[in-house]
Amino acid sequence: MDTTTLYQPADTLMLPRVLIVEDIAPVAAAVAASLRSSGIVVELASTGMEAVERKASFRPDIVLLDLQLPDMNGLDLVERFAREGDCGLIVVTANGDEAARVDGLDRGADDYLVKPVPMRELAARIRALYRRLTRRDMRAAPPMTTQIVLDQAHRCLIGLSGGQTALSEAEFTALETLLDADGAPVSRDWLGRVALKRPLHPDDRSVDQLVLKLRRKLASSGASERTILSARRQGYVIPDPTLFRVAVASGGMRAVGADLVTLRQAERG
Repeated sequence: MDTTTLYQPADTLMLPRVLIVEDIAPVAAAVAASLRSSGIVVELASTGMEAVERKASFRPDIVLLDLQLPDMNGLDLVERFAREGDCGLIVVTANGDEAARVDGLDRGADDYLVKPVPMRELAARIRALYRRLTRRDMRAAPPMTTQIVLDQAHRCLIGLSGGQTALSEAEFTALETLLDADGAPVSRDWLGRVALKRPLHPDDRSVDQLVLKLRRKLASSGASERTILSARRQGYVIPDPTLFRVAVASGGMRAVGADLVTLRQAERG
């Protein structure tokens, strides 16, 4: 049986979302056009305060940040975003002094480039940082020695203490789909189709809200909220499906992973 009918893994070549913070409009427009031509999703901000607002709404993977901003010191913004820790930071500025480069990196930038930067190199730096961030996220799931039980008959989680946490149909389907993937990322679009029964539009955050609720229910059952990780712009992933066991309708218990995929194939084939 073709396992692509069980789940749709994310495209490993998907590119990051990038916020460009640059107050010179022609420069910002040129960089944005070049990155968009490569398929990268781009948003622009021309001031520090606008960057803070756009970062919260756009949720970029990487911020390209000029240090010469009209309303604040760009290094303070680097430090703020680094402290928040939810995106990569590349400084792109005209100041190439060694002291400035060291200061920018010490404040939390992941990379420091001096203008003018060839567009092909800039895109390559973005892709390289994106790969590093994705690998870091995939390794971030904390260990758990006791398994959570996914009860198929009652559509609930049975936690470490034996308590039950009910799941909505969408939550149950999303969790089951992530487990079926056996450690591979599952795209947001596919989760929307199988769990919410509809495709997503570009700004639709309903799958993110669904995963947030599921993470909270996992936490209430004794697992970490980081049992489900964001695979940057690839979707979501449970890196270690063996943290779960599945109670099937017949009363038996199955381990999760390759055995669960075999079970799904038998059920649906």
